[in-house]
Amino acid sequence: MRKLAVGLTLLFCTIAAQAQTSARAPEIAPPSNGEDFMRLSSTEKLYWSIGYAQGYADALNKIDVAAGASSPCASLAVRTERQSSTAGKVTGFELVSGLEKFYGDPANSLVPIGSAIRIYLLQASGKDQTTIQELIETARLLGAETRRAAK
Repeated sequence: MRKLAVGLTLLFCTIAAQAQTSARAPEIAPPSNGEDFMRLSSTEKLYWSIGYAQGYADALNKIDVAAGASSPCASLAVRTERQSSTAGKVTGFELVSGLEKFYGDPANSLVPIGSAIRIYLLQASGKDQTTIQELIETARLLGAETRRAAK
């Protein structure tokens, strides 16, 4: 009878430990380009994009607080916020969808994730297509150069 009680106790402890482990948020490394981003699961993409958006907004707010309202850093934060004003208005789902569409083009697979986000935000804000295409071409070259340097 004691062996049965000990066995059941161990079984319940194991089940509880597994449930606790699986309830944690997934741990992911930030993607560096489209190849990395497309390998993530849908949930990982969403977690990452929400974290990125929150970090972006927090960084702009901290620049303003840390540097003072009349500093060059504060004016840079205001200008950056104005230029990418859709950053706070784009949901995690929209960002994931936009990045999946952007990286759906194989020519964009090596574009750094930061450039892809900037391009998406500019597209979402209605920036002219000529400027966006120039940014895409530049980002593709940057991605290819980064890949060559890594080898």
